[in-house]
Amino acid sequence: MAGEPAKTSSAYWRWALAAGVPVAWYLYSRGRKAEDERTDIDAFFKAPEPVGSTGSRPVGGGLQSGPIDAFFRNAGEEVDTRNPLDFDSFLVGNKRGAAGKAASATAAPAKPKEAGPSPEMKPVTVLYGTEFGFSKEIAEKLCSQLKAAGCKLWPQLENMADHADGYDFSKAQVAVLACSTQGDGVPPTEAREFCEWLFAGKAGSLAHLQYAVCALGDKSYTHFCRCGKQLDSALEAAGAKRLAERVDVNKEDWPVVDAWLEGVVAAVRGMALKSFVELGLDVGDSSAAKAAAPKKWGKSRPYFATVLALEGLCTLSGPDDKNTVRMELDLGDSGIGYLPGDALGLYPTNQPQAVEELLRVMGASASESVPVPSWHYEEEGVAPGGSMPLAQALTKCYDIRSPKPELLRLLVAALDGTANDHAANGHANGHANGHAINGDAAAVPPQQRLRDALKDQAAIEAYLEPRHVVDVLADAAPAKLTSSQVLSCLRQLQPRLYSISSSPLEAPARVQVTVAEVKYLSLGKGRVGVCSTMLSERLKVGARVPVYVHKNPDFRLPADAAQPIIMVGPGTGLAPFRSFILERLLEAQASNGKKAPGEMVLYFGCRRSDQDYLYGDVLEGWAAEGKIKLFTAFSRQQAQKVYVQNRLTESADLVWGLLEKGAHFYVCGDASSMAGSVEKALLQLIGERLEAGPAGADAYLQKLSDTGRYQRDVWY
Repeated sequence: MAGEPAKTSSAYWRWALAAGVPVAWYLYSRGRKAEDERTDIDAFFKAPEPVGSTGSRPVGGGLQSGPIDAFFRNAGEEVDTRNPLDFDSFLVGNKRGAAGKAASATAAPAKPKEAGPSPEMKPVTVLYGTEFGFSKEIAEKLCSQLKAAGCKLWPQLENMADHADGYDFSKAQVAVLACSTQGDGVPPTEAREFCEWLFAGKAGSLAHLQYAVCALGDKSYTHFCRCGKQLDSALEAAGAKRLAERVDVNKEDWPVVDAWLEGVVAAVRGMALKSFVELGLDVGDSSAAKAAAPKKWGKSRPYFATVLALEGLCTLSGPDDKNTVRMELDLGDSGIGYLPGDALGLYPTNQPQAVEELLRVMGASASESVPVPSWHYEEEGVAPGGSMPLAQALTKCYDIRSPKPELLRLLVAALDGTANDHAANGHANGHANGHAINGDAAAVPPQQRLRDALKDQAAIEAYLEPRHVVDVLADAAPAKLTSSQVLSCLRQLQPRLYSISSSPLEAPARVQVTVAEVKYLSLGKGRVGVCSTMLSERLKVGARVPVYVHKNPDFRLPADAAQPIIMVGPGTGLAPFRSFILERLLEAQASNGKKAPGEMVLYFGCRRSDQDYLYGDVLEGWAAEGKIKLFTAFSRQQAQKVYVQNRLTESADLVWGLLEKGAHFYVCGDASSMAGSVEKALLQLIGERLEAGPAGADAYLQKLSDTGRYQRDVWY
């Protein structure tokens, strides 16, 4: 047996040499081919590694060598769980154990840090206040354009949310602000304190300052761009001079924004600005100080709450019936508090089937590594500036419902390239591509519909309205984009806001929401609401979900619990009123009857009392005990439809009497129809009881609004 090892070793090396040469040649030849020609066996040899290690591919393609140590993993850094007897364990998706997968998902080459300003550069203050990211996008674009404009300009990007106690404008020469309006006329949630600080004139004299404002809003709401307009007025009142006229932007009208940006950059370039050194300003990096500031739970740092209960509230008798779900969450020791009227921000995940379909149409791999978006909330195991698998990014970070218009432009450009390639190869399609057959609009080829959508902004909106990202990409077939191109045209997956339907007096560390399931048809395909169906179909008790409290100081109970309240909330508009009623009843209970609540009148509506009467037993119980006065409107329970506004008109004398006693009037729910109908009924009953008629009714209601006695929490 003494000579056996030498014999085995010699045979081994002969075998290795024979096998190694063809394998080496295979790897070399395959490395020269395009990435999209690779096969499953390529994935065996292409386990994702950080760029720079042996076998990794940089964005531009081609193999890039690196230290051999990176190829032979350091066993002290992670444990290799691959089984030599199990081929599947060597595949890309199964390369490492759980710990290794987490490391792979977040590992990425360190980005070079941008050099700070030099003392001779000239600072320009750029502030943004945002709810859904559009104002930030505009501010970042402005910063890029200012840096590219020359003149040694150095934009200083500031989030209004970071300056709740105000901003020091004493050394600022020019300030450019982009700010959205949230809901029906209020500042973005996290920028509210800054805005109110400026509105109150606490910035002092700003006579030395020149400024420009980009106001963002939605014309569907009464107070279009109100916050931006107020910022503009506050700066003017403080003595600042306009550098450029304010622009009021409806939704995401980029042509208007771009024209404003061009004007602002030109105006700033024409200013005789002082440098950092001339202003006596430090050019040191302030990011460390910002990072050291204590962080609170909020939109960018949500708390992962545990699901305690998921309860269906509707009786479902057919496939077309939709459920409404009560979800209760444990806030643990987070210290998060809320008041009745606040909303819960909940980050959803996209439906797995929708992500799989999108990946298939993109022709992309689920495991492809992509950068973690800068906007992604803080999450354990996800490193800022790192990377994550494409499927994870599409699931948690990106809105795969409504793409940016830039996606259409990129696809049309790709189509033009594809057409040119076909023509050069003698395969051009000779048919009239893009004209309806016999005038039939439905016969217009998908590619032509895509091209026609770029005619103007209205055409873009009309094309995108019924389509999801996957539909747009399918229309462009066979043209394809890279994953990075597609991602650059997707919006941030936004948190959903749901009115809190519990009282903190029930259990301070628990919170409840009431969410209606959303399902609909579009282009003949069944679609679902991203967050609502996550609750109704995919979440389980015990799961952890990222949440935060969205403060709503414009929707509050009266300070005096003895004041009457009138509440109109059909469907899930009932949610905050359940909170209101519970709060008052529990306060009275805790005071042993010393704080008797004022009269509470609730108008609730739904389809049928036996189908979607939310919390019906509880409401009926409170009404029977005399704790509330309840009016219900079941729209489909009789031949003639009845709505909450009808019940309001029927009880007009009661409503008027309570208003005259100082009652607060609340409306919660759909703004497109219900809220307007309720206000019309309210104005009519007021006008009928005043000698001044309609004009007097308008003035009366305006006074109620100005004094906080008419409050609405409505949405489109």
